[in-house]
Amino acid sequence: MSRRFALWLLPIALLAPALARAQGASETAVEAAFLAKFGAYVTWPGGGGPIVICAVGRDVLGDALDRATAGQQIDGRGLVVRKLDSVDRNSGCTIAYIAGSPRQSVSAALAALRSAPVLTVTDSRWSSARGMIHFQIANDRVRFHIDDKAAAESGLGISSKLLALALSVRPRSGR
Repeated sequence: MSRRFALWLLPIALLAPALARAQGASETAVEAAFLAKFGAYVTWPGGGGPIVICAVGRDVLGDALDRATAGQQIDGRGLVVRKLDSVDRNSGCTIAYIAGSPRQSVSAALAALRSAPVLTVTDSRWSSARGMIHFQIANDRVRFHIDDKAAAESGLGISSKLLALALSVRPRSGR
């Protein structure tokens, strides 16, 4: 394992579980930290340009996502945060954290992004609808499930290192 990769893995594999006791603001901070790191474990078709993390719907992450991404880069790509009421294929998102809003439900946002090369992330607090990554509290910790099949259908590759940290993985066909 390369040293650079190990430095990215360390916050997720070691620090996040230690910090992930789910109590209000700390849960939000942990989810924001995960969102800032997920891009290091995903490949997109075409790649290039900044990684745009869209917080879609309710502003449930507040400033935590801005703090988690401040000054961060992944493979030389800057991290940019955008807050949106709704999303579609042309919103310019690389990663979409979908919390739903009066303008667009979580299910509608997921449908709008289906097959687009956007990593969709949802949270069990806001809906039972699931993105490619779905946060859930398990044993008082922020954990996640991964739908690798949906990621593959959108042309995304999720690293086996991230898959190994998931509570469950829906495998892509042929794996």
